[in-house]
Amino acid sequence: MDILSSLNTGGSGLNISELTETLTKAEIEPRKSLISQRIDTAELRLSGYERLRGQTETLDEMLSLMRQLSPLAVRSDTSAVRTNVTDAEALDLTSAQISVNRLATSQVLNFAGYASADAEVGAGALTIAVGTWSEDTPPVFTQGAETANTITFAEGSTLADVAEALNLLDGVSARVINSGDGTFSLGVTSETGTANALRFSVAAGADPRLAALDFSADPTGVQVQTAGNAELSLNGIPVSRASNTISDLLPGVDLTLTAPTTTPATITATPDTEGSLEVMQGFVDMINATRTLFKDLTARGFGTGTAGDLAGDTLTESLMFGMETVLARGFGSADTHLADIGVMTERDGRLSLDATKFTAALNANPALLDPLIRDDLSATGAELSGTPTVAPEAGTFRLTRDPATGAASLNGVALVGREQEDGRWLYSVSSGPMRGISLTVEADVDTAEIRFGPSMLSSLQSYLGSALENDSSLARREDSLRDTIAEETSALDALDTRSEDLRARYLAKFTEMERIITQLNSTGDYLTNLIDSWNSNN
Repeated sequence: MDILSSLNTGGSGLNISELTETLTKAEIEPRKSLISQRIDTAELRLSGYERLRGQTETLDEMLSLMRQLSPLAVRSDTSAVRTNVTDAEALDLTSAQISVNRLATSQVLNFAGYASADAEVGAGALTIAVGTWSEDTPPVFTQGAETANTITFAEGSTLADVAEALNLLDGVSARVINSGDGTFSLGVTSETGTANALRFSVAAGADPRLAALDFSADPTGVQVQTAGNAELSLNGIPVSRASNTISDLLPGVDLTLTAPTTTPATITATPDTEGSLEVMQGFVDMINATRTLFKDLTARGFGTGTAGDLAGDTLTESLMFGMETVLARGFGSADTHLADIGVMTERDGRLSLDATKFTAALNANPALLDPLIRDDLSATGAELSGTPTVAPEAGTFRLTRDPATGAASLNGVALVGREQEDGRWLYSVSSGPMRGISLTVEADVDTAEIRFGPSMLSSLQSYLGSALENDSSLARREDSLRDTIAEETSALDALDTRSEDLRARYLAKFTEMERIITQLNSTGDYLTNLIDSWNSNN
């Protein structure tokens, strides 16, 4: 079109394409600029909210880890008895003496003399039962409550097939072992504990090679090691367990037995100042990092300062203020504050930890941390177990029940209960603020009380949870910004379409104008030449 316009000396002489583009941009570009600015602003704020949400979620994860903090460290003075704290809240240990006379053992069976791992054992049915072999001569097998398993092997089954089938059973481990003398053995191991011994029985009519695995009458010929319980004593009291990992002897502590002891192992619980200090310093650092991010995001940029992505955002400012309010409160019956353990608030609002004061406070009273990291949950008239799934507000919850029928409710929330063998009733709380706990009450109890006092961690997590949930103000603002970005992006697309339509319309009009001007100029030239001719003739 530009070439044609330049060659057409009888036209307007205008660059129609350039003029069309200029007029189209003059109408479209200002609108696109305004829309792009709105998109940029919305994306900037959305990015700020996403950073805020990410930091808050990270803080919430750390608070969950802090719940596992134990102010006490449980230690053993010998590697023969190792300790691991599993429930810091349940710890009530001062010291204990544990003697290990014997470790729990598995029954080990050895079926030897096979030429290879693929040696055929033939077809038949092999039944594996779990129970106890007596020390009589000959020994007598007593099957446990577990149902015996029967495996049927087809013709051509090998030793390796037997090992593979046995490994599929709970409590049984089997493998083919190269003995090193040109022969192979089938080694079978049970779980530890006297009651976990195995008995193999082969059904009548089986291949004689498979029948060689039968020791239903006496395991002596194939038994390398008998199954036995761990035998130990706690403060001189004899104790027996089926496993070398014991979780029900000391509250809140797992014991792992690794060897018999010559002298009693001493288990002690002392304040874990080093570990607690490290965790608390991490908490202080995380709170400070969160506060710094919130402050940077909401900076207004006065003077030479740089405005944050959420400059002047009241929601972000209120979220930080709410966190600071929780941190400033006292918790527990003793009204324990962070300042009581050496965590102070500086003039600029940041937290600092006085390691010396923290260590001294924890040594003097290891329970000082409890109101800060653990909820106060107790019951009167009932035995309580578990913890609320979501920490409720502090308060007292009343259990009411009908002793005749067992029907019960907790603060009006109906409970699901069942009668136990000892006559007591067990209730599970599946809804309401105390969801997640279980209550055990005597048959004649008609009322009981549950008291709950949230810790600092629970209060802070509850506050953060309400700020991050799907229908929170933060979520609504994020959704609104995403909707704005989507709408404005659609408006940009619409302007692009309008731009093409406008460009085509201008081009059509200017082309028509050029045609008319060319025609008029041609007519004018004709008339001029005609008049000149007349004048010349005259």
